[in-house]
Amino acid sequence: MEETNNKKEVKKDNQSIKDIVLNRILDIFFNKTKFTIFLLFIFGFILRIIAAINLGVSADDVSHSLWPINIFNSLKLVNWGQSTILWYYIQGVFYKIFGISMLSSRFAAVLFGSLTIILMYLLVKKIFKSEKAAVISSLFIAISPILIKNSLPEMDIALSFFALLSAYFLIEYFESKKKLDLILSSIFIGIGTMIKLYGLFFAFSFIIFLIYKEVKNKTNKKKIVRTVILFGLIVFILATPTIAHNYLLYKDKGFMDLIFTNTFKLGAEKAKEYYSWGAGWMSYSDYKGFFLGNQKNFSPTPIPGAILVLNEQFMGDPLLSIFGFLGLILSFKKNRNYFWFFIITFLPAFIYLGAQIPMSKHFLWILVFIAPCAGNFVKEILEKLPKMKLKHIFTLFIIFNLFYLSMPENLVGNGPFYAQSSFGQLVTYKEKIPLNALVIADSRIYRGNIHWGLAGTNYIEASQFVDLANQLNSQQSGVIPIDTYYVECAIDDCGWGTIKNQPEFNQSMEEITSFFKNISTYQEDFLEPYETKIYLPIIGEKRVVYRVYKTQLSINPMILSSVKQTHVWFFYPIGYNRVISPIFDDYTVRNFPDRLLNSLAFKILYFEIFISFLVMVYLIYLFIIEGSDETINNNPSI
Repeated sequence: MEETNNKKEVKKDNQSIKDIVLNRILDIFFNKTKFTIFLLFIFGFILRIIAAINLGVSADDVSHSLWPINIFNSLKLVNWGQSTILWYYIQGVFYKIFGISMLSSRFAAVLFGSLTIILMYLLVKKIFKSEKAAVISSLFIAISPILIKNSLPEMDIALSFFALLSAYFLIEYFESKKKLDLILSSIFIGIGTMIKLYGLFFAFSFIIFLIYKEVKNKTNKKKIVRTVILFGLIVFILATPTIAHNYLLYKDKGFMDLIFTNTFKLGAEKAKEYYSWGAGWMSYSDYKGFFLGNQKNFSPTPIPGAILVLNEQFMGDPLLSIFGFLGLILSFKKNRNYFWFFIITFLPAFIYLGAQIPMSKHFLWILVFIAPCAGNFVKEILEKLPKMKLKHIFTLFIIFNLFYLSMPENLVGNGPFYAQSSFGQLVTYKEKIPLNALVIADSRIYRGNIHWGLAGTNYIEASQFVDLANQLNSQQSGVIPIDTYYVECAIDDCGWGTIKNQPEFNQSMEEITSFFKNISTYQEDFLEPYETKIYLPIIGEKRVVYRVYKTQLSINPMILSSVKQTHVWFFYPIGYNRVISPIFDDYTVRNFPDRLLNSLAFKILYFEIFISFLVMVYLIYLFIIEGSDETINNNPSI
């Protein structure tokens, strides 16, 4: 009888949970605040989709678009230049779902950037105990020009999301004192670190802040030590794939990946033959220039690198930068806990990254972490100006940022927002090319752009085609007519930036291009908006960048398989096809302990992939069950 009653109680509890969740879902559409966040999420998601489809590419974008292709067959724990690989596996899942396109190559940034809108609402509400501040902070994230225009095949948006999520649970831990919240915080920053290695700085900062808070709260010293060890141990365990790869690679071949080689100098002589060509080889940190000016890894200028880095973020999003800075000052007066949390989080990563690799994309997290201060500051203004309504702020901010998205390249980067890049048009066009056709690309097109823009076709550079065709046609075998497409660089330099200094090379490409023009049928032009002007739809000016021709060539059919031997990009054959080329950082595991370590590392990596997708659902769940403002007081705290 008692067992039956227990079953009824469990069933009743389960039913009540379902009712609560269902009611909370309905609450999104009837609760004004939650519905506003929902609309901001949709709006921000659409803006990021537009950016992902329209924006052009950089050299880094090309690499990060290519390396996730067929990643699950790569047998890789680490990408040689990143010391991590998790982001490539996440992106590889989107390739499997959506296929390979401009949008799918950027979908990880689109999705994590959009989810940051919801996460910001939850975090700010917890910090400042104000739904209005939370909504305004989410607005800043949703319409931020620099965050939108970084919806690219890059890891920084995803890292910012996981760092912010880790901060959310760390702050939750200070309120709840539940070990689970601390564990979740460490897991999420561990995953962030495996997305982009500089996430380690946030893990370090969070530990420092954890110690600061516990000491301030007069927590027992032994408990503080146990807490810090638990946090650090989880991050260390999640870093096992990186550690295992470098240990096993060094043991087998005597060198490690680029970042580990630069850091520990082990196997440097052997690694030099692979990495020494790049700017990242034995990179240095110019702390003096960062603080005093004339920083060596910036363009020569007496302005300190720190100012230049902050100016890049300001130019990318002036509204969020200004209100964020003013809000940070205000938080020193009204919520000093978050002020110190921001400072402790900000300084280590800012100083190290700024002194060594001062690229704008590496500092997007500054705007993300200062957004709570910006939202709270605007909320304070609204309270002092009763005639100014939240809808007025929304309207003004949205109009300004939508216009700002049309500003020149040097303000917010990555090209015009309101028109698709010529390269994006080329990527879309390749879907029309038959699988058994040959594609020849003008060698004045940057090699990485050729690999990415024509991936999935039988493509080859024009400079390589002539020799290969002559070699195959000289063999004792027949020739057949093959549909052939020629992709011209109509502006003489499509991504290299050096063709003007190579007149003989340019002339040779002009001759090949003229040959194909004379025997081919014109197919299509791909137009690029001018980057030096404000670009608005309809009235914006464009120029032809790529032009496609079609013909038939009588040639040895073996060329369709032979061209694949050229499909190698920075050590890795496209799709990790080892038939094309061996992979330099493959290692052989020679004994049982090493096999066990290797197996464990892959299990941890797949756990991280699983959590990375599960957290998307979990965040929506947190948003759904979040209570209304009526249940909280107005005393801000962490």
